[in-house]
Amino acid sequence: MVSQTITATPNRLQQLASLLRPYPGRGNLMLRCLITCSLVMVISLTLQIPFLALSLIAVFYVTQKNIVLSKLTGTLFLLGTTLAVGLSILTLKLTWEYPMLRLMMAGGLFFGCVYLMRATKYGVIFFLSGLVIFYTQTFADLTDQADSVVRLILWLWVAINYAIILTLIVNLLFLPQEPVAQLRGALRAQLADIIERTERFIHGETLPEPLPAAVIQEKTLMLQHMLAFSVMRDKRYRQDEAWHLARISTVSGLYLMVQQLPLNPDAADIVLAQKLLEACKRFSAAIAEDTPFSVDETDVFQGATSGTLVRMMESVTAFSHYQHVPVESEAESKERVRSNGLVMNQTWCTFAFKTLLSTYVCYLIYVAADWQGIHTIMLSCIIVAQSSLGSTAQRGLLRVIGAVLGSLAALLMVILVMPHIESVVGLLAMSLPVIGLGAWIYAGSEKISYAGIQMMFTFSLALLESFGPTFELVEIRDRIIGILLGVLIATCFHLFLWPEREGKLFWSSVSGLINALAKRVKTHTESAGSEIALRRSLAGCQGIAARVAMEPGWSSDHRQSESDILAAQQVLSHLSEIIYQFEHLRAEHGDADFTAERQQAAELLQNCAALAASGEPSDDAAPVTNVNEGRLQTLFYEIDQLNLSLRTRQAATGMA
Repeated sequence: MVSQTITATPNRLQQLASLLRPYPGRGNLMLRCLITCSLVMVISLTLQIPFLALSLIAVFYVTQKNIVLSKLTGTLFLLGTTLAVGLSILTLKLTWEYPMLRLMMAGGLFFGCVYLMRATKYGVIFFLSGLVIFYTQTFADLTDQADSVVRLILWLWVAINYAIILTLIVNLLFLPQEPVAQLRGALRAQLADIIERTERFIHGETLPEPLPAAVIQEKTLMLQHMLAFSVMRDKRYRQDEAWHLARISTVSGLYLMVQQLPLNPDAADIVLAQKLLEACKRFSAAIAEDTPFSVDETDVFQGATSGTLVRMMESVTAFSHYQHVPVESEAESKERVRSNGLVMNQTWCTFAFKTLLSTYVCYLIYVAADWQGIHTIMLSCIIVAQSSLGSTAQRGLLRVIGAVLGSLAALLMVILVMPHIESVVGLLAMSLPVIGLGAWIYAGSEKISYAGIQMMFTFSLALLESFGPTFELVEIRDRIIGILLGVLIATCFHLFLWPEREGKLFWSSVSGLINALAKRVKTHTESAGSEIALRRSLAGCQGIAARVAMEPGWSSDHRQSESDILAAQQVLSHLSEIIYQFEHLRAEHGDADFTAERQQAAELLQNCAALAASGEPSDDAAPVTNVNEGRLQTLFYEIDQLNLSLRTRQAATGMA
């Protein structure tokens, strides 16, 4: 136990350091958040617009990695807040003199919003609506004057929406991140690495160590995400999406194959590498302008012995033949309208009901204690509610961590800095470092991004809600108590009332991935799927695994087991390595070689898929003998380890 603890600590520190490290675009997003937050703070304090903390959190949510996401999120937020304010005023108008009826009507509207949050594609609209509907109920508890409550609700609409509009202006005018430019830059960056490795190969220099499978998978999926945003942004990309996907697949394939250039090339390999280098340079120049390029195919493959170089040249040549980029297209594909979103679903109903119930319990505590400072208790119930138990626990943990960090920062500022502030400049100098740190965390991975938002929001609630200096430490205490109580109550309700576990979904997803991989190993056809599709499925399984690992008793028989979690992590690791090794094997030898061995590997994978789906033992195929190809040996070794990990999972869950 001691040794395990000692070895685990550096790994966690390394993971945290990797989550906080800079990467292209992170500083840009943080700078856009800082510019907009500075403008919002000056405007709100000058014009005395209330709810500054809500204005700042709207800035964070609308500031996205590129302009397409920013415009989409901003539009949805505008619609959501407008709908929420309209419903809140309507509720108060009809039920002002009947508090019980007011709460029942607000609860019914809240239930519908939470249900539609899960059922529709643009759930953020209804998330905001539900949040505002219940938050505005606290206004009615402050005073018995209806006009004051309506005025507060309208100011809430102004505070959020003017911040959204200002954020969109800043993102459009200052430092815009165009997805098309991001995609071109990422493609050219990978081609630059390919060109550098090829040049070192030609000059006989020592090549860098091959990148691990996880890094290549991350880069491949990043290109695909950028293409999706480019299609949304640019009409020409939307008209010829297939061509751009083929270009991404070509670059990803080259990037994978260049990791395994031969160590002892002959003269013919050097000649082929020089031609490949020129083709890659023309390819990179063509990507910069989205223009066609050509490859000199005269005596290209004559005398070459390196299968990797031949496959790379074949890949570039094949794409050079696919050069038609239509500027205008008469028939554009239309997306089908999702029709199953409004169909009544029992899981979504129970989710909405337990979220409503936990929020009502928090509201009861808030009213019974007559404690105005803990109004964040109800907001926590709504914000923490996620589609699965693991996601709820993860969001709750990030909310607590962010709230603690924000409260500590506010406490230090009140004690050390606030007595020396005399102007808005001093207030900005005090606040912007904390907001910048929150923006840096928010611009990172989804694993920690919400902690950055919560850190900024808690800090702003404690220090920036009034139009003058704040010296009350009670506010900081009340905010953190409300958040902790809300997270605790919401987690308990989601844990004990119809918990939505993803353990079975994880293993069924793993089984589907293994079956798809077996089909691709067996035969390379269009119906067998692509490497990008496999890596996308693997990334989905990794995301589910990260969530279910936080669920108490996440295994099939609802018993928590460290061995079970370890087996799941090992399975994903072996699957990633199998995809990596097989794609390299194809790069070196093509699809015609090792037919018998590939058939046997596919059978072994199909047995693994059945084992992952049912957890029941199955008879494995006979092991391969007399395999001389090194990568083939590694491939079968990883398949054998995958089978062993699945059987370890059997023993852990008691199914063997």
